[in-house]
Amino acid sequence: MWSRHLSHNFCRIAFLAVLVCLCSCEANFLGPDSREIAGGYRLKRVGDPNQFALTIPNESGGLIIDEIGWRKPFIVARASGSEYWDVINTARAQHTRVSDLQRKSDPVYQSIQIEAAELAWRNLNRHKRLW
Repeated sequence: MWSRHLSHNFCRIAFLAVLVCLCSCEANFLGPDSREIAGGYRLKRVGDPNQFALTIPNESGGLIIDEIGWRKPFIVARASGSEYWDVINTARAQHTRVSDLQRKSDPVYQSIQIEAAELAWRNLNRHKRLW
């Protein structure tokens, strides 16, 4: 009888320990698929499988993008149908908007490789941020 009571208590404790571990980790098992770039900025799959959003730290929604690139500390992305680029300095949490001409003429932005959001998604690690 005593061993049955001990076994029952052990199962309760083990269940609670597993529950606490799952709730405290950063993985979002039930939510939408997203991958961190850096500093809490994430690329998130939204709507149809080929549509992606760039989300800011601690937010669930974001800018639907077609193209993106990054190089520490910058993330550069273009919203669907936009002629402007959103530039995020992750070190300072600064957001600016530049024209395509400005992006191509600025030596810092020129050095950032731009790719389709879907390709960027595949290149990001699900469990590790870039910087």
